[in-house]
Amino acid sequence: MKKALYILSFLLSGNFFLAQKNKIAFYGGIEWQPAIRQYQPALHINARNYVSDRVSLGGTLSFTHENHSGDFGYLANRTRSNHTVLNFLVQNDMINSDKFFFSTYFSAGGYFLSLINPDDKTTETSYSEVDGIWLESQNEVPRNLNRDLFFNVQGGVDFSLKLGSFRKEDVAIYLTTRAGYQFVFGNGDIANGSQFTKPVVSVGVTVKGNK
Repeated sequence: MKKALYILSFLLSGNFFLAQKNKIAFYGGIEWQPAIRQYQPALHINARNYVSDRVSLGGTLSFTHENHSGDFGYLANRTRSNHTVLNFLVQNDMINSDKFFFSTYFSAGGYFLSLINPDDKTTETSYSEVDGIWLESQNEVPRNLNRDLFFNVQGGVDFSLKLGSFRKEDVAIYLTTRAGYQFVFGNGDIANGSQFTKPVVSVGVTVKGNK
């Protein structure tokens, strides 16, 4: 699974950074992401760089969490699972007019699942450089109990309707709905990938324009 992620990373990131077109697009919205017990609202963002008039490459990020009264076998009164999807994205604008565009997309990458105990805190130390001086800061964060990593593949459609434009119409804003199906492969200590192999839907806003 890790080898497949490395290959996808090399192929897609290479095309992304060598792209010659000057169009980019950003999407942000709310996604209904399957979690351990039920669907949860997730923050979903993606960024794409156009390599042709219709085809764009980029990446997607989704994050949500789910609270649990069970302990999953750990010494905890309650637990919380964090769900993060980080994928490489290929999108094809099959219909691309001034008023709307209809696209198909395919993405692949990792599904990261972590289980934490929100009642048990641990101290994490981080360092940052300011004007050549290294500063140390400490933060209290929930203790991590376990982590699972799965392979994630998604395919679906994107329908975007233009709301308006600004900067002399160089940048357009669209109301976007994305609907697809995700396949999650692998077995973990906390859950199995098949639990998250379900449809995914999101709604949000796309900003599209020149670099």
